[in-house]
Amino acid sequence: MSRAADPCGGRWRRPHGALFWRVYIHGLLILVLVALAVGSVGYALSRGTWREPEKVAAYAADRVTELRRDPARLADELQRVRDVFGVQATVYGPDGAVVASSVDPPLAPAFPAGVPREGPLRLRGHGVGFAVPLPDGGGQAVFVSAGRQPDPRRPLLVLAAVLVALAIGSAPLARSIAAPVEQLTRAAEALGGGDLSARANVRARGEVGALGRAFDEMAGRLERLVRGEQELLANVSHELRTPLARIRVALELAAEGDLEKARRYLAEIGADLDELDRLVADVLSAARLDLIAGGAALPLRKERLDPAGVVAAAVERFREAWPGRTLELAVEPDLPPLDGDAGLLRRLVLNLLDNAAKYSEAPAPVTLAARARTGAVELEVRDRGIGIDPADLPRLFTPFFRTDRSRARGTGGVGLGLALARRIAAAHGGTITVESAADGTVFRVSLPAART
Repeated sequence: MSRAADPCGGRWRRPHGALFWRVYIHGLLILVLVALAVGSVGYALSRGTWREPEKVAAYAADRVTELRRDPARLADELQRVRDVFGVQATVYGPDGAVVASSVDPPLAPAFPAGVPREGPLRLRGHGVGFAVPLPDGGGQAVFVSAGRQPDPRRPLLVLAAVLVALAIGSAPLARSIAAPVEQLTRAAEALGGGDLSARANVRARGEVGALGRAFDEMAGRLERLVRGEQELLANVSHELRTPLARIRVALELAAEGDLEKARRYLAEIGADLDELDRLVADVLSAARLDLIAGGAALPLRKERLDPAGVVAAAVERFREAWPGRTLELAVEPDLPPLDGDAGLLRRLVLNLLDNAAKYSEAPAPVTLAARARTGAVELEVRDRGIGIDPADLPRLFTPFFRTDRSRARGTGGVGLGLALARRIAAAHGGTITVESAADGTVFRVSLPAART
């Protein structure tokens, strides 16, 4: 398998996509801006430290002029300047002799004794400082910052190291953001290409993880929908084959002139045509309800209905189809009205009654009850038949599903009745549930009452 054919981001790693590089480069640009800001602030602060000794020197020179005739007090003042400002100082007299100093050995004089000088002299070397000539030829005071002159390359090296470390550390972050999106893109491409098993399998948390899980759920529903349509086509084709084959045999016999045998097949042909008609009607009804459930503009033919009237119509059809079966009715009076499609609701009740009759033996009765519930009407169909295997209950409403025992008994039907009943209930905002035991099965349908 090539890397491009791996839809779910398996053990092969694809090269990083454009999203990864956009995130990564955006992060690097932010780091560069931060570095420029830090560098600008550092430069401004370093310029401030260059100006500070000059200010201190001017202040200290005034104090030295006041105290130069008292060496003891001058020494104390120089020591205070050193402790407070971090500036070393040495004061020389007019003859070049040291008057006081806060450092040992004293700082070297900046210019020879007796040489006139105006204004402070900026010093460079081991430190940053100034030599200030004292007024009236009173000598000079030398001030040097206790710290060394900062190396401008040092902060640049520090910034470069920080940027490299952050650039390397940003790669996993960018990868964590881009990888789930890349997985989703590959899965979407594979799903669009016809691979219904493609899943993103995103393990991320937060919104991206929720998006990945939503995509996988959508893909799963799409796969089930397509598989269901394929199974529907296959099952309909299978169910059509048997009655069509019997009709073909009867026509062949008639064509051969064997009218006696052809007549014997006429009744079966009528039954086969009825079966085909029911199958086509059920398939069309199921497709229509699926379109409604999917939001298609195909509204139900809703009207205000009396539930007792719907039940009565279904009971009449049931007794025509099953003349030998006993049907017990328990319909409460004054049931709340329903808003629904009369034909579909009648089909729902009739399908449940037919199902009960097929999977129970005469003379066991079939019971139909209709009762009022809070804001709803509940319909209940009960049989005293063979029951349903608990393993079959989850698939009971699947189209064309029939239990193994129903197949063995040759009860007929194509397995669309219960699936259609659930779709009808759902289209009316209702629900259908089933309970089954060895002595019978109960179906309950809850339909919301009409709003007054």
